Amino acid sequence: MAKHTFLSARGPLVIAATVLAAAACGKKTPPAEAPKAEATKPAEAVAPPAAATAVEAAAPATPADDPLKNGWNLTPRGTSAKEGDRIFLLTQGKDRSHTNPAAIYQLFAHDLGEVKGDVATIKELDGSSFQVGGQYIIAAGLKAASDVKAGDMVLAEWASSLKHAIVQKVDGEKITVRYTDLPDSWSEDKLVAVKTAKEVTKQKEGLAPGNFAVAQDDGRPVIVLLVSENGDKWLARKFSGRVATFPKEELQPIPLKPTLKVGQQVVVPYVGMMYQGKVKKIAGTRVEVAIDQGVSKDAIVSSLGQVALALPPK
Repeated sequence: MAKHTFLSARGPLVIAATVLAAAACGKKTPPAEAPKAEATKPAEAVAPPAAATAVEAAAPATPADDPLKNGWNLTPRGTSAKEGDRIFLLTQGKDRSHTNPAAIYQLFAHDLGEVKGDVATIKELDGSSFQVGGQYIIAAGLKAASDVKAGDMVLAEWASSLKHAIVQKVDGEKITVRYTDLPDSWSEDKLVAVKTAKEVTKQKEGLAPGNFAVAQDDGRPVIVLLVSENGDKWLARKFSGRVATFPKEELQPIPLKPTLKVGQQVVVPYVGMMYQGKVKKIAGTRVEVAIDQGVSKDAIVSSLGQVALALPPK
């Protein structure tokens, strides 16, 4: 029986390529009842090559007129990250503004420059810099490799972008991770990488930057990637790559490493939507689930960190 892997981390980078890649792999198109914007722009199955990411990261920035102006009516806030730290930044590419809520946003790794109040300076590879509000920054990196151990769930850089992974081993200053949200069809050697402490961020349970959560979007449960807390709301990135705010009280955190067993009822993402199903198989961080609602005849392969135990009450 064929399997579909539909993940939802950060990839508004190559939306069209994702669809083509899924077709080339013989995967079925998204269910008709899924929202069009989410269904036609899967963002996670394919990410850009490292070279393309480096070019974008080095491209001259178009600075925002006012780095605190935004399209979500967010109250300006700073960042806990310090000058010289590694961070993940929510960005739509060369346009460094955050005034268009309909744009596709990415999460790229950068080095942080000076921080003054609510404004942070971001360093570019070419030596230039630009300024952003602190609410678009996810603090990243470890002080030392010894801050994590085998089995820890982490954020890890992949082609300069934010991905999720599990630590396999720590050897001195080398951290070996296995990515959990790269295509399941890739060979194992492409899913494993050796990283430095600067490139790895330990996740913590609950509603936290970089974690996945279940949100309500137009009355339907969806998976989102949390970016920053702003008052009683969270700024989060949807499966389509678009960004929105969600009331904190309506968000359900997804556990990083839930205790699962075959036959258990769980909730997993399928093209950005959350569906209930029954666990068929567990292999490492991969969880094979048969969805109850009939949106797919084939089992869905999800990953730890994206498997919820129940849907939030309406």
